[in-house]
Amino acid sequence: MKFQKKILLIDHEPGVTRLIRRALERAGKYVIREEHDDNLALNAARWFQPDLILVDSAGPTQKSVERQICSDAGLKDTPVLSLTSLRPESQMVSGGILSGYSFFAAPIKVEEVLRGVDELLFGKD
Repeated sequence: MKFQKKILLIDHEPGVTRLIRRALERAGKYVIREEHDDNLALNAARWFQPDLILVDSAGPTQKSVERQICSDAGLKDTPVLSLTSLRPESQMVSGGILSGYSFFAAPIKVEEVLRGVDELLFGKD
């Protein structure tokens, strides 16, 4: 029996987290918590103890949240998957590793996020 994995979604846009949350919950393998306030994100991560953190890293405050999470002793081993829209569309890639962080570059399909999360938390079949 596999236990459900916990995922923390951090994004200012409730519509974005709602879309990703619904898709992940439909898979039946995840327990999701959303946080929309950067000032509360670190405490939410400490309390929830997620197996994965998905964060929109488009702005300077979000980068700060990522750094805080990665430097926190209790969270430093928690994978952080960045959702970003910093690249011009001509330079888009669907995902990869940049400066040691896994990321998806927007625009991205929800199916790609699901596949990436599943591979990260459960491995490739």
